Amino acid sequence: MKRKTKSAIVIIAVLVIFGGIFGYIKSTEQMEKPVAKKERATITVDGVALEDKKVTKEELLYPDNLMEMKVNETIHSMSHQKVKAASQWGRERITQEKVDRLLTVVKMNDYKYKDLYISILERWSKGDFSNAVDDHNKIWEMQGGDDTTNSGRATRLLSPEEEEQYIEQFYTDEK
Repeated sequence: MKRKTKSAIVIIAVLVIFGGIFGYIKSTEQMEKPVAKKERATITVDGVALEDKKVTKEELLYPDNLMEMKVNETIHSMSHQKVKAASQWGRERITQEKVDRLLTVVKMNDYKYKDLYISILERWSKGDFSNAVDDHNKIWEMQGGDDTTNSGRATRLLSPEEEEQYIEQFYTDEK
């Protein structure tokens, strides 16, 4: 009986060893096989796969189909960084990215005052704010600015020091 027990143990051990080797070989074969990728629909915008396209903060704030009123308000609010007026409502920091994005949006839409917006934004894109007082006042008048009180009419450009104070006062938290 001892001999049969020893033989059975040896046979079981050999089977376990071969089974382990066989299992190991099969599992490594599975790991080496390329996994079939699931097919997914790819959405493209302007020929760029959407998953590959990086969306900027400006594109989120100013989408392609931005309403004209928002363009108008943004230009008006940005002009406050450059001009002196007794009363101002709305503040938007002027950045190159923001100006360039608005210019792109304006060019792709059919706004009533498209030519005015392009004229302003093209100059601003080049760093030319010499007409910011007129730019502000044209937009302000379009928004119903009242000439009788002149409270919101821009009267002059801010000096570089005044503009720096304005930026420090209203945009210190922005990076």
